[in-house]
Amino acid sequence: MWETGSACVNGADCTTYPYFGCSGGLCIKGPDAQAYSCSNTGLTDAIRDQILNYHNAARLRVTKGIEPNNVGLLNPAKNMYRLEWDCNMEQQAQAAIASCPGNLGTWSNMAQNLVKYTSTGSFSNPTTQINSALNTWWGAARQYGVTDSKNRYRNSNHYSFANMVFPETTKIGCAYRICPGATNTMTITCLYNGIGYFINQVMWETGSACVNGADCTTYPYSGCSGGLCIKGPDVPDTNYICPNNYGMTDAVRQRFLSLHNSYRSSLARGLEPDALGGYAPKASKMLKMVYDCSVEASAIRNANKCVYAHSTDAERPNLGENIWFTTAQNFDKVKAATQASQYWWDELEEYGIGPSNNLTLAIWNRPNDVGHYTQSTLRLIPLLRCAVTSCSGFTYVVCQYGPRGNFLNNLIYTIGNPCTGCGSYTCSVAEGLCNVV
Repeated sequence: MWETGSACVNGADCTTYPYFGCSGGLCIKGPDAQAYSCSNTGLTDAIRDQILNYHNAARLRVTKGIEPNNVGLLNPAKNMYRLEWDCNMEQQAQAAIASCPGNLGTWSNMAQNLVKYTSTGSFSNPTTQINSALNTWWGAARQYGVTDSKNRYRNSNHYSFANMVFPETTKIGCAYRICPGATNTMTITCLYNGIGYFINQVMWETGSACVNGADCTTYPYSGCSGGLCIKGPDVPDTNYICPNNYGMTDAVRQRFLSLHNSYRSSLARGLEPDALGGYAPKASKMLKMVYDCSVEASAIRNANKCVYAHSTDAERPNLGENIWFTTAQNFDKVKAATQASQYWWDELEEYGIGPSNNLTLAIWNRPNDVGHYTQSTLRLIPLLRCAVTSCSGFTYVVCQYGPRGNFLNNLIYTIGNPCTGCGSYTCSVAEGLCNVV
């Protein structure tokens, strides 16, 4: 009925099916190697294999830190997920290139790579052009170089590479089309269910390849196989945390909260670079944020206006506020939470505060704003509530903080050693944050 043995530790312990992962001692079956079962006759399984294997092999090289950069090697990656082929996305890709276009289309919650070839001869061996397209897209990193220390998307020359390497992407669908004529044309395109090309977005996090499912934290119930994370089954959206508020899910709330506390923890321990030199000073009395349902409705009301502007003081008494938007419509709310939180926090590394850690009038009046960072950082802000709304033409994010901060000529937080000054609160030593609950 079962074989006597030990619980799995990593994917190598799971041998019944190929591409197994391991999570919490249970094996997780990975994608089938050959059984695509796609109805599109314009593509063979051999070509699907060619494209999918190219992507996963390339992502694995980045993960292991062996992929060439323009100079040296690209930073290794953590939380890099294995791609699976999606027949529906393939069908969409095939339909999009029916006339062999040379320009990108418009997609909601997907990214697209595309290339168009012309020739006076025939494209008798499509795999040659497909391999050339893949090499061109992926080769952008080596050609132009990724020089940002946090692997952020800074250069539009990295567009195609960013889409291929973005670690949160889990599905891909590609197609090609040959259009005969006086000059024959061939268009090749791939669609990705993750978008890697947002300016200043981290294309991948520097870290180590996964060993087991516990190392894969982007999606719940993930496994690990051969250094790549394997996404577990989709988890239905829930609204248990704030059941009386609608329009938000627990996954979005948890993403906001975990990122804010992760950033505050890194700051408290003196690990956050400051654009004005060195690292921001360590923090004592840095409180761990908790999510507040009682006034989450306030953030939701402002977001639902779909007007990119701060709410009035009367609408949010004694609350601070950060806002952000993306022109991506109906954007995934968890990803919006990630990008907004990162955008606000990056102001420290982009523009800086300096070792005095004081919100002076000179800093406040600079063209380069740091008010979003300081709002997220103030040590006496334990309460967080946020909202993400899909508006006409954009996706809107609002986070509110209580009590409000950003007072001029005041310390942004208390400088000192983490886990000191917590008073009656306990402290999470690993995080350097005071536990308020």
